[in-house]
Amino acid sequence: MTEAFREQLEALYAWSNGEHGGKEPTAMQTEERVREWIRQIGEDTQVLLLGGMDRNRRKGKKPCPVCGEEIYWNGYEPRQYITLLGEMQIERAYYHHGACHCGWVPLDERLGLGASELSPFVQEMVSYLGGFMPFAQAQVYLEKYQNIHISHDAVNNTTVMVGQELREKQEEAIQQAWEECELPDCEVDTLPERLYVSADGINHLLPDGQGKEIKVAAVYETEERRNKKGEIEIHAVDIDYVVATDPETLARAAYLQAVKRGAELAEEVIILGDGASWIWNRIPPMSPKPKVTEVLDFYHASEYIWDAGNAVWGQGAKEAKHWGEKQCHALKHNGPVRVLGALRALDPADDSPPEPVAKAITYFENQAHRMDYPSCTQRGTSDRQWFGRKCRQTSRRHASQSSRYALESRTRRGCRSCPCCYSQQPLG
Repeated sequence: MTEAFREQLEALYAWSNGEHGGKEPTAMQTEERVREWIRQIGEDTQVLLLGGMDRNRRKGKKPCPVCGEEIYWNGYEPRQYITLLGEMQIERAYYHHGACHCGWVPLDERLGLGASELSPFVQEMVSYLGGFMPFAQAQVYLEKYQNIHISHDAVNNTTVMVGQELREKQEEAIQQAWEECELPDCEVDTLPERLYVSADGINHLLPDGQGKEIKVAAVYETEERRNKKGEIEIHAVDIDYVVATDPETLARAAYLQAVKRGAELAEEVIILGDGASWIWNRIPPMSPKPKVTEVLDFYHASEYIWDAGNAVWGQGAKEAKHWGEKQCHALKHNGPVRVLGALRALDPADDSPPEPVAKAITYFENQAHRMDYPSCTQRGTSDRQWFGRKCRQTSRRHASQSSRYALESRTRRGCRSCPCCYSQQPLG
């Protein structure tokens, strides 16, 4: 085998240099040829290790799973198996006890092979793609870039199967914690100084064409990174997701995931969200109150400012733009009090205010205690880390996969001088 490997490598080298009268390949052609060669090596090695594993071992008798009687093996049963390295056939010793009408394959259990013909790695890849794109597109991607040939239904069924397994594990963990009073163990070696829990609702289109809101929460930490301009940005890292259709289940699942990430021993647990009452009524009470900090998504708050300004002066008017930038800057650097005063000043004494203005006033009155952005900055935490827009957008983008898992498994059964403020201005 070593000699064959050497000969293949020498042939590949000769081909890459245009020997034997051939045209020298491009970088893309070389990459594709090397990739195919490596894949073939992996496939051959895999066949060598797994393909005839049972033929090269002493089988003897095995106890019947039903009655325990020792039974001789009955013959070999081939099985198709698709891995990241290619498709192969595994020959496994098959046992059958006629008295119990029982048949079994010990090698499947030993190797951890389930009912699917897809390996665990392929199932993970398929379900990941199936959660992010239409199944037909996932099928094309797998065939073109991974040389994995499976049907549209296989992508569909695998995505649903993985989603259902995740949902069942989540429900089991919740039941164990709330009915048996047994919390999961902390799974991190280094306890986080701050742990973040961000929640939101995502409208998801069901296979029958109807829409349904899915509740999603992300549990994560953050780290600072410098962009190409040398500016520090805060990014969410090590993100874990939980998904549910009702807020109570989501809150419990998010709490258990946070416990695994060290929430009980963290110095602070920061809850990020928009103005939805189901977030604030359920998720913060799960954690010890002294360490919980509730922060309203700054971008969501700024939307109310812009809606109010555009309602008074008109969409895109210079006055609305100037007023919006000024209030977003005030909100970030001075807190909600000045902004609330400016909103109330838009309320005419002799007439009812425009609906967006009335909504903004009510919103700021109800959420003001979650808009203490100046204090967040003074405590030495980067603005974006607290305001949550980037982290929550990252969470929503990745959480679409988890929401599709859960849903389909169920249905199948402001200001220019301040960049942070200016970035909150709605586009268009």
